[in-house]
Amino acid sequence: MAIKKASSKYPGIYINEYKNGNTAYYINYRAENGKPTLKKVGLKTKQSNFTIKDAYDKLIEAKHLIRTNEELPKLLQSKKKVSFDDIFKEYEKWAKNNKKSHSEDTGVYNNHLIQFANKDIKSLKPHDFEELKQQKLKILKPRTVENILALARHIINFAINNELVKNCANPLSNGKVRMPTVDNKMLGFLTKEEAKLILDTFKAYENKRLYQLTALMLFTGARFIEIASLEWGNINFKTNLIYFKKTKNGNDRYIKMTKRVLKVIKKLKKEMNDTKLIIPTSTGTKYIQMPKQWQNKVDILIKNNVNLGRNRITTHSLRHTHASWLAQAKVDILFIKEQLGHKKIETTMRYAHLIENKRHKATLKLGF
Repeated sequence: MAIKKASSKYPGIYINEYKNGNTAYYINYRAENGKPTLKKVGLKTKQSNFTIKDAYDKLIEAKHLIRTNEELPKLLQSKKKVSFDDIFKEYEKWAKNNKKSHSEDTGVYNNHLIQFANKDIKSLKPHDFEELKQQKLKILKPRTVENILALARHIINFAINNELVKNCANPLSNGKVRMPTVDNKMLGFLTKEEAKLILDTFKAYENKRLYQLTALMLFTGARFIEIASLEWGNINFKTNLIYFKKTKNGNDRYIKMTKRVLKVIKKLKKEMNDTKLIIPTSTGTKYIQMPKQWQNKVDILIKNNVNLGRNRITTHSLRHTHASWLAQAKVDILFIKEQLGHKKIETTMRYAHLIENKRHKATLKLGF
């Protein structure tokens, strides 16, 4: 439909109602040069509850800034291009209200996609991301590179779907850039002796966070971000349960605290009783990733670790170690699946070969 006046109650506001139910809001005002200007300021979708009142507030703000000769918000400034950084900032605002993992997205952007920050979004081509993929595969695991490319695709789709940019094709859509091949075979894990060495080393560190994060990951099998996101409201000391809310696969799960885990948690309770997070950073914020000194020290403790390729012991290996120990203890594969919060049993089956095959032993007893 065409752009039309919204309501006499809100003069200067125009709308464009789409067939898919979305509504775009525009403000009509005179720019600094006196020229009549119609600018889109928001889009109401199922995910974004932008209202006509929000649009009117932006119109009042724009008129005030023009009248006082102050700088207009970037959204209202005339510019020749929309940069990748421009759309990420809009995406980040949306993610903070809609994604629990928004801080992870910010970390991935700052660490791996920042090289595209000043590029015109329309100038980005598939070969730009193919080069990024090859560059990152030299230093990162395929799954990590896949996640980086997936975020870039999601950011650009967000810009297109919310009309932050027009006449733009996503260079990462429809297989234009092939995702890295991810080998789902089991990765390296720690022996009991290696785990003890790492725990004892970090326990003696002045920075106790390294020990606490390591111990909780190792003895619960939780992902790093799950431990880093834990709040005191997620701990039930009466039932000795840890509640992981909305994990990677979108599911909630409970884990029973062992004596070792309970000891770490109770000590943290004494130290961090006045904080919301169980293990905050020194500034009180949430950890986005394990401090780099962890990997540096583990590379020294584990012989030849830096040359082990996909079997190199990393932060995520603590989770693999937990699952592997369960399998070696003859724990049922379905229990391991629930403990780790895997969505599909196929993911858990990488540990199946460590479980003694009771079915085969039973067959041998038949004697034929």
